[in-house]
Amino acid sequence: MRWSVVWVVVAIAGCTPVWERHQTQLAEAEAHGDYTKALSEQRWLIDNAFIIGPREEHSPEADAKRYLHLAKLAAKTGQYRTTLDALRQALNTDPTQAAAVRRQLDALPLSPTERARLNREFAWNIAALQPGDNALPPEVDANVCWSYRVREIRILHERTVSTEDGMQRQVTYDARVWLFDSDAQRWHADGGWISEAGTETEWVNGASQPRYRALTATGSRFYTDGKVPPCHRTAWQGPYDADRGTIFVAAQLPAAQ
Repeated sequence: MRWSVVWVVVAIAGCTPVWERHQTQLAEAEAHGDYTKALSEQRWLIDNAFIIGPREEHSPEADAKRYLHLAKLAAKTGQYRTTLDALRQALNTDPTQAAAVRRQLDALPLSPTERARLNREFAWNIAALQPGDNALPPEVDANVCWSYRVREIRILHERTVSTEDGMQRQVTYDARVWLFDSDAQRWHADGGWISEAGTETEWVNGASQPRYRALTATGSRFYTDGKVPPCHRTAWQGPYDADRGTIFVAAQLPAAQ
């Protein structure tokens, strides 16, 4: 038993030098202008921070800063979709980073149309995540409502598995449907719980998957694939699929107006 304890201590102690080595390789790649290499190293730090990173790297603030750094590196390589995904993830992870997210968004070389669209999207998200931090887009009538369905989710398993094609993250969940009746201005359950209603996945070394990210977001309890009405918009976190303006999550159902 004593030797088992010793080996566990040695194994844990050996993680920190690995973490520091990747930090050093990231800094060296940036210093030499090798932003593709730096991007790869930053992804490694994001994927492994909670596994072998030191304790101070385990906070939402530290995680968000890693995504902000990833966004900067992706922008330097012209990978603007990755940049935007990283900025969304930084905001979702730690909403107090809203100002830093805005600064990076403002620095991107976007067309006027694209900038206006993204400014509206991030304004919505910041308003939902940081009430009082930023106003909703002025052209949106926040009183517009419509009936819609959402799912209440109950996470069963959240794990990373090895497959023939690489490491994959998986989240499996139970679900039941809730309906908002805009005429009656109330919610009601539309059926019972469905066991193992679905599983969403994301490759460890692949692009972010909106449904996986939404279901694993901190505080997620309610989920919808579609759009949500403006009357409830500030209660929902998202959109996770920014191109379509869909996929939202919330800790609780929005209150009736």
